[in-house]
Amino acid sequence: MKTFKALMIIAGLIVLIPTRAQEESINQEVRVVREYNPTVSDAFKINRMPQTAEEELATPVFNYSLSAKAMVGKPETVPLVAARMGKEPREDLSNTYFRGYVGNYNTIGGALMYNILHSDKYSLALKAVHESSLGEVEVTGIDEDAQFHESLGGLYFNRFFKRNTFSIDMDFSNLAYRYYGFGSLEPEQDYVNRYADVGSPESVPGKDILPEAKQRQTAFDIVLGLNNNATNGQTNKWDLNMGFSTFGTYTGVSENQFIYRGDFEFPINELGLKFETGVLHAGTNNAVSDNEFLYNFVRRQQTLVTVNPALVRRKDGLLLNFGLRIGAGFDELEDELYLSPDVWASYTIAEGIVAIEGGVTGEIKPSTYRSIMEENPYVSPDLNVKNAFHGVKFFFGTKGNFSNATSFAARVEYSVFRDEHFYVNRTFTREPERTMQDFINQFDVDYDDGNLLTVSGVFNARFTPDLEMTLKGSYYGWKLDSLSHAWQRPDMEAGIRLTYRYDESLTLYGSFNVIGSRNAAIPDLLLPEQAVVSLDPVYDFNLGANYSLNKKWHFFGEVRNMLASRYNRWFGYPSHGINAIVGLGYSF
Repeated sequence: MKTFKALMIIAGLIVLIPTRAQEESINQEVRVVREYNPTVSDAFKINRMPQTAEEELATPVFNYSLSAKAMVGKPETVPLVAARMGKEPREDLSNTYFRGYVGNYNTIGGALMYNILHSDKYSLALKAVHESSLGEVEVTGIDEDAQFHESLGGLYFNRFFKRNTFSIDMDFSNLAYRYYGFGSLEPEQDYVNRYADVGSPESVPGKDILPEAKQRQTAFDIVLGLNNNATNGQTNKWDLNMGFSTFGTYTGVSENQFIYRGDFEFPINELGLKFETGVLHAGTNNAVSDNEFLYNFVRRQQTLVTVNPALVRRKDGLLLNFGLRIGAGFDELEDELYLSPDVWASYTIAEGIVAIEGGVTGEIKPSTYRSIMEENPYVSPDLNVKNAFHGVKFFFGTKGNFSNATSFAARVEYSVFRDEHFYVNRTFTREPERTMQDFINQFDVDYDDGNLLTVSGVFNARFTPDLEMTLKGSYYGWKLDSLSHAWQRPDMEAGIRLTYRYDESLTLYGSFNVIGSRNAAIPDLLLPEQAVVSLDPVYDFNLGANYSLNKKWHFFGEVRNMLASRYNRWFGYPSHGINAIVGLGYSF
């Protein structure tokens, strides 16, 4: 009783604070859980290879939840078995795994992973991963150094109690890379100084505003979690997470983040009172610029507090949610108040076969320094981006199973947004005419309001026990108030993946991914206005194989971008051509 009163007091206090809603995951018993989201190899990264036992299939991503459950078969009679005098010996399982590989573009990589086994009270996983490439990429007829070095480490721990679970997640990442893309800036040409109002000269030679090629992103995260293992709608449920992260770049900017998320639900007969709460605080520290004409680092403190109180009702396969999303942003760029509805329903039409969901909600998309640097690693390192707000988002979705071997999911969304950001190259105006501009290979952003129609779906079929196919597609219809195009954003994405298990040892897989055409904005060299450059669609065809010699050893190989498509993932940044890796793995 004391615990219940304490939780009620905490929930009552937190409800006064605005927060971020948490996405619920689709019931794992249903075959389609998320929309398939294939990846396309970019200019500095080759996808990871498969694990020992299975090929590595890209995880689908489908951001909504429905309450359908897998179809339950008829009951079976289980004969009684005589009691044994002693326990059976545990199966000999390997808890440590190592893999290593090499490839063209002077690529080398490896991973070491450890998992604790045979424990009902604890789970522990450790990982250490590294990949390097010293390759070059052809940019406008010239071979440019596009090397990168990426290191990842992690520790994941869970302690299972009778009614609660405590977790610790720790991650470390370091990515070193280069700005190798195309720019039109002339070293001997004079340009208007962007920061002349802070006491610098009004003009500066181009050679003084060419960015240094080196860049690095380093991050460390720790998240502590505690939940009471309760099922929605049955008893009081709570889930708490608190985390801290630190992030820094080669240019000297650092950002510290504090994250809190707390979700609570209290059942009242057939009704439930739900609170989803959260706090995100991010603060950047100024770097000392070694190029006062190129960068102007500005300190930023931002705090986003959100709360989503809701009344829920569950009965006979129907889930109703009546809520209101409230958010308050305290930001040195601008303060904002966010209000959006959160009213939706999901209904299981036929349990284990088909379910539907629809309603209207909203979404706040925080733009921290770290999230922007990771979204586009070639942005200018002094860039601070405003939060985007999709205030009204109508949606309808369905998912289910045609049979025990086929499953599907589909979703339609229409959202109205403000302050969405789109990437454009950083520009400088020529002296003395001040009518023409040039650009560098780093990006700024343009903002705009508008609406977005998204239609997406995924279909999975297992034709035989050894042959499986996943098909995914998405369409994006952008309508903007001011900009002529949604810069760097595709109008469609599609992908198909086939996996064939030839025998117990050999597995073959292939994928074909397409990203539609995109538009980029660059200065017109003859006119004082933007020119529109159309980026070619991406066609990415990949083949791979995984061969298990025994329980200990396996070998793998993969060839990516077999069509040698020289597509640009971002304007001025062409990708590698055909790239391949071969490697081995060992479990012990």
